[in-house]
Amino acid sequence: MEKNGRVYILFISYFILNCGFRFSYSPDPAKDVKIWVKNLLRQRSFGYEYRLKSYGTMIDARGYCVVKRGEHVKGRWDYGDTVIYFEYIGVGDREWSKKDGKYLESARGEESNIYDQVKRVLEFDQFELLSHDKDYLFRFNATLPFLAPDRWREMVGYIEISKKFYLPSMIWVGLPDSSVYWQVKIFDYNNKKSIQPLVHDFKDYELKIDSTIGLDSVIKKIQLRLKLLNLSGKIFKADKKLFLRVPWEYEIHDIKDMLAPGKTFIFEIAKNPEEASHIGYHNRNINRPVYLKKLICGYEMIKSVDLKFDHIFCPYLLIRLKKAIEPVGEIAIEVDSVVIATQSLDTEKKMDKIAVYLDMEYPEILKYRAFMLCPLFNIEVMKSGKGLD
Repeated sequence: MEKNGRVYILFISYFILNCGFRFSYSPDPAKDVKIWVKNLLRQRSFGYEYRLKSYGTMIDARGYCVVKRGEHVKGRWDYGDTVIYFEYIGVGDREWSKKDGKYLESARGEESNIYDQVKRVLEFDQFELLSHDKDYLFRFNATLPFLAPDRWREMVGYIEISKKFYLPSMIWVGLPDSSVYWQVKIFDYNNKKSIQPLVHDFKDYELKIDSTIGLDSVIKKIQLRLKLLNLSGKIFKADKKLFLRVPWEYEIHDIKDMLAPGKTFIFEIAKNPEEASHIGYHNRNINRPVYLKKLICGYEMIKSVDLKFDHIFCPYLLIRLKKAIEPVGEIAIEVDSVVIATQSLDTEKKMDKIAVYLDMEYPEILKYRAFMLCPLFNIEVMKSGKGLD
């Protein structure tokens, strides 16, 4: 995370740990803009209005995105003398387009994946503040060559950040004369809408359990994990085997990831490598070693975990412990031998709750909450063909 972002996170963490949830925030637009922009990718969902103007064509659309899940969008193509209305539902790698009152299935395209378009546009990380009268308006370098292949070097980008939510409300990329441009207006963040595919097909996966607990307890634990992940799966037995039935869009690697043990441990970070008992790596990156001094507590000590949003709509996990722990300078959160977060704790008091900010998209944060609340045993996941009856 950016250095200025880390300072902000430490500041908020201090107040969560010591003063409850009330805090003040004095934005520094020139420094904080990178946090605000990146924070868009950490939201659960958002609504949008999309406009694309190219030579001879105008596209206007309105849609809703559930991050890393799918989108539902309606709009029209205006070719000057012809107007065509469209509707798309995109889930996973599949897309349904409405034509003559019927939905046609195909591979998912750009028209139902505004989220990925936004991510690509915001890969640039240099922003110039132009105005802060109403909201914050920044200029940045951005190009969409397909709009004007012969003039793409002239393109410029603008992004507007809401002063109310500190989240992007408008992104614009195009030529300075507006002869061609791409624009997305963003609103209605984190509304609990859902995006569902139009084909309700299923896949079955066989589960082999490495556990000494009874089968009924195994099933209950897996069901709780699935519930925490908002996954509508069904566990059943057939031919003396255990199976998990899930919607068709979930591949075997998704299921293996969701049903990982998820054993969580909190370590004190050593002040120098010589004090470390072992070395962890941040998100498996060997270039980011974390020197772990001693174990503070394990998953058995976790009482509850809430996924919350702070004052600038940045999600974090509030971990409550069954017993207060002694104050330490800096901690690391390790899940299944992988360090997923480090956190400085500016407190001299014992702590029974810890606020943890994870630098990842919302579905990943939700996954780690499920891991912390419901650790599992080793589960081998195997393909079992398409839906058993």
